[in-house]
Amino acid sequence: MIASTITELNSYIKTLLDRDESLKNIYAIGEVSNFKRHSSGHLYFSLKDENCIVKCMMFSSYTKCINFDIENGTKVFAYGYVSCYEPMGQYQFYVYHLSPAGVGQINNELESEGLFDSSNKKKLKKIPRKIGIITSKTGAVIHDISSVLKRRYPLAELVVHSAKVQGLDSSQQIINSINSLKRYPEIDVIIIARGGGSTEDLWVFNNEQVVREIIKCDIPIISAVGHDVDYTLCDYAADVRASTPSVAAELASESVDYILNSIHNMKNRIKVQLNNKISEFRLRVENSKNLLDKKKILSILSHKTNQLSDVSKKLNFIFLSILKSKKLNLKSLKSKVIFYNPENLFRKGYTMAYRDNICIQNLKNIEENCELTLRFLDGFARFKVNNLKKEYIFEKKDI
Repeated sequence: MIASTITELNSYIKTLLDRDESLKNIYAIGEVSNFKRHSSGHLYFSLKDENCIVKCMMFSSYTKCINFDIENGTKVFAYGYVSCYEPMGQYQFYVYHLSPAGVGQINNELESEGLFDSSNKKKLKKIPRKIGIITSKTGAVIHDISSVLKRRYPLAELVVHSAKVQGLDSSQQIINSINSLKRYPEIDVIIIARGGGSTEDLWVFNNEQVVREIIKCDIPIISAVGHDVDYTLCDYAADVRASTPSVAAELASESVDYILNSIHNMKNRIKVQLNNKISEFRLRVENSKNLLDKKKILSILSHKTNQLSDVSKKLNFIFLSILKSKKLNLKSLKSKVIFYNPENLFRKGYTMAYRDNICIQNLKNIEENCELTLRFLDGFARFKVNNLKKEYIFEKKDI
């Protein structure tokens, strides 16, 4: 691009910076200088280290989360994005969140290990099968997330893992919940959520062990801690940061309407491509027909006819072999059926006893004077039991 005016040049530079994904999630630690608080509530300052300095600004809507005094010389941890201020043609660091250097020190250590690199961020699946949720069992977070997903994407199964989100043992409970959901089959995304609160309430989400557990999780994690102005280290460690739990539910899935519309568009594209291919093949067939003469076609047909005849003979032989094998199997099965026919037992003198249409197998199922039905080879007879013994005693008779 060749800019004809300064306005076009600055606009083009801003477009380049805004399109660069690596400049959208910037973490920096430095010393505040040239600090000014505008009457609008916006903050203007610079961040510097031993060698360099960068101009920064923070909109008033984000300053509500600052709970410490800022002055020149204060060391802070900043999170935001880089863009260009067009009127001055100057790039700036636009800050979302500021925290004291104590929290920033932990971030500095993790960032020095490369753990916050944008290249490590995992992408979310657009159509998740199961969505894991880590939050407190009390409060409105679960209701908010469930309501959004029920309206937007009711196909997903929610796997809720309750954990304390502040106070004693909360960090270990969050870590245990992440590990449990990692082992749960077919979890495609995990949402860690809680409502807003003070810095102390949200402090568990600055815990280094919790942050490291989020970073090493194989499943993409959405951090939805607090409200829009609240930022914690978990927000930087997560693959995606959501301003509220409801927004996290929207980020975790596409809407059913969008999916259906995408399928419709895909169907139309496939239809167009298929029609183009059909037209292409028709043209190729027409060209091939013009290139082939009658003798060549007859030669090809003769060759294919011979091949078809050979294949037919082979198939006929295979069919006869299979038929012969099946006949032998059928004959064997017939012999077994005849051998195991229950009527053969009756021919040998055996009978079967029934009581109330139920076959009797044990003496415990009958008692004295009860009526039994005996089945013989040629019919049935009813008897009354009058001498019940556990062993059979043959009476000796002279023959």
